[in-house]
Amino acid sequence: MDRYTKGFVVASLAYFFLAAVLGIWMGGNTPGWVRFAHVHFNLLGFMSMMIYGVGYFILPRFNGRTLHWPSWVPVHFYVANLGLIGMVATASERPSNGFVIFSILSVISAGMFAVNLGATMLLPPKPVEEEDEGKAHAPPAAPPPPPPPPAAPAIGPEMRVGEILTRWPQTVEVFVGHGFSSLSNPEHREQVKQIPITLRMACERHNVDLDYMVAELNGAVAPAPAKPAPAAKTLPGKGPGKAKLSRGEPIGADHILGDILSAYPETEKVFRKYYGEGCFSCPGQATESVQQSAMMHNVSAKQLLSELNQAAGV
Repeated sequence: MDRYTKGFVVASLAYFFLAAVLGIWMGGNTPGWVRFAHVHFNLLGFMSMMIYGVGYFILPRFNGRTLHWPSWVPVHFYVANLGLIGMVATASERPSNGFVIFSILSVISAGMFAVNLGATMLLPPKPVEEEDEGKAHAPPAAPPPPPPPPAAPAIGPEMRVGEILTRWPQTVEVFVGHGFSSLSNPEHREQVKQIPITLRMACERHNVDLDYMVAELNGAVAPAPAKPAPAAKTLPGKGPGKAKLSRGEPIGADHILGDILSAYPETEKVFRKYYGEGCFSCPGQATESVQQSAMMHNVSAKQLLSELNQAAGV
């Protein structure tokens, strides 16, 4: 969690404690102000701010997206707290201009949350900018070999990897041969079948040429009788044949965490610094790239890449 997402959760617990104290007070004395403060510390304090904190952290990740307007979160945090505290402080003076102003702030804070999360889940995601350092370290890509066009392609770039593996189990050999080594594990294949990731997305994350991969998969599904499917070729830095990160190669944003740790064990201290101990027992190591994991943990991918390459000495 980042500073303000965590701040919402901490504030929620503080308001819960205040509401409990006021609830005990109400048992012996029930002035209007105490009742108002008790109710609003529970609703706008404890419940709403817990929803804000958890919602900002969980919902974008469940949808595989980043928050549409992350710069709104700090503003929302201060507006929500100022509105609630101001309402409680001026409740005994109702009706008053101060109470109306603080009430409007509370409504605005709720609207900011609803609009931001609604836009995150409903609007097309913003294009992700490539990390400058990742590009700087990446070796120049050679042009991919021309793929042999299949007569009747059954597999397309937008088809889900899970659907391909389910309908054509024989394609697992093609995936493994092109760098998706984790799919050789039957348990991991079953996990991948539940993830809505397309072939295009998977090839981008593993630096595999998409057109060549589509041709290879279709060749495995319905091989042409006249000519066999071409053998995979190794390209420098990109394309089929690059199974995993090699020692001496710079670390990029699309490299998989498990491959990085395998090639550069000395990077463990960097992952431990940002992700904690849980990173080393998480099955996501086999599929998550640096870019994906940075998004999941609210870490700057640019800063993470810089420290990983520094620790690796490349």
